[in-house]
Amino acid sequence: MSNSSVKEKRYFQRILDYFPSIENDASKITWAHAVNSHQELNIVLKSQMMFIEADVLIGRSPTSESVAIMAHPPNTSSDLDFTTFLQLAKSSEKGLKLDFKDINAVQSCLNELELQKEQINGPILLNADIVHGGFGSREPINAEKFLHECLSFSFNVARQLTIGFSIGWTTTFSPLMPDLNRYTWSTILNMYRTVTKDYITKKENYSLLNFEITYPIRASWAVHSFYQLHWLTDLTKSGLTFWSPVDEFTIKDYPSLLLYRSIYSKSLVYYDLPSPIDKYIQNNFYNDNYINNSLESFPSMKDFWQTDNSDDILLSQFSALLLKSHVFLRTKQTSSKLTNQSCNWIGTIEFLEENTDSSQAVLCYLAEINDLSKAGMTITIWKNGTIELIYQNNSGTLQIDKSNVLPSSVYSFKLIDMNSSIQIEISSDNPYNLMRNETIPVLVKLTAYLDPPNTQFSSSLSVDNSKKAYHAAVMGRNIDSGLAITKFHIFQHEVAIERMS
Repeated sequence: MSNSSVKEKRYFQRILDYFPSIENDASKITWAHAVNSHQELNIVLKSQMMFIEADVLIGRSPTSESVAIMAHPPNTSSDLDFTTFLQLAKSSEKGLKLDFKDINAVQSCLNELELQKEQINGPILLNADIVHGGFGSREPINAEKFLHECLSFSFNVARQLTIGFSIGWTTTFSPLMPDLNRYTWSTILNMYRTVTKDYITKKENYSLLNFEITYPIRASWAVHSFYQLHWLTDLTKSGLTFWSPVDEFTIKDYPSLLLYRSIYSKSLVYYDLPSPIDKYIQNNFYNDNYINNSLESFPSMKDFWQTDNSDDILLSQFSALLLKSHVFLRTKQTSSKLTNQSCNWIGTIEFLEENTDSSQAVLCYLAEINDLSKAGMTITIWKNGTIELIYQNNSGTLQIDKSNVLPSSVYSFKLIDMNSSIQIEISSDNPYNLMRNETIPVLVKLTAYLDPPNTQFSSSLSVDNSKKAYHAAVMGRNIDSGLAITKFHIFQHEVAIERMS
């Protein structure tokens, strides 16, 4: 599916609109967990909790051997079946989050919801783990069947009910192998493809993207997965719900939640967390003076990127995923009128873990829009740490400089325009890289002394640099398997950064 489908207008009521007292702040939503019995439901209905979260599967109730009941695996029996649960909860002022653990329970529950749609007051979140989360995780429920049934129901009741989707990954926690506790690009891409697939084709715009979507995120996995999750939520115009088992998310991980809070709109992130994490959120998240400067923000690429094959390039506001070359790119462009540095670029290139080919490479080059034949310079970064700089020097001849940096799957780069030259810094930047070799540096500095007549950037004070446009192209390449080319335009002025909304 192309990116244009993600931009379609959403015309369904948002869940937060049902709770005006929280002032559009999703972190103020309160949750009652695992409400799977008569006793628990009666307690919660008398409480101030805003959302009732309950698990649904096929099992045994007091009146039936096989019916949709409220229970969490491995339990297969309950004193509360779904029909009774809905009859008791529907007239309350609370939202219902239905966590389906069994695909066979979905359709019967949706039928019951549709029968009672006129009597249901609060919003409904349809939740299921539909994508495999990686090593050690259990099998997810059938994504295609779940989304087809839920979307058919949701479009039928859209006038009467507020429906949202909470769709996630099956995950596990490994204290002995912390590198596994993260959302990999493979699992993120699987979710993106699942969310953007057409499940109902009888009418136009029968898309999951027309509804509010939140991705339930294991808090301990979020610590090392910010860029993956930000890319996914940006492309699908969705939010996050952090959850965690008791004692898994430690105090040293708390700042990571504040990081998400500082970047995302407050309306996009729910915090369904146990004590004492919930108390930490209440004490820290509502401080208007809180400012987080620990993350570099990046400007939008969408308006400047040009490509002949959009299926190979997936663009978010501040990053790009090059599918054919298995590369994730983040870049930021700045300028300064107070110095002789006309324009600078900083960014990161990440070779995705799903591709282990050491010959994988990315080629970057810069040139003026109106004179692409005088590119000035190209930089090729191989996954094995080899760096090749090619440029037309101030003698007018082609020069090739080669160097090596510590092999890594992630490289940071900085390009500093000095008008007659460009300074280049490339560093190995992989926190999981265990290789150590004192003969290979972790940082390489190179300089391209450009031919003045062909230099892209002017140092003349009479030139209005704020209106001068430059062309930058990023080409991801697997040396053995051909080329994938992408292009984007960068304008020489500071780009304002806006939070997601």
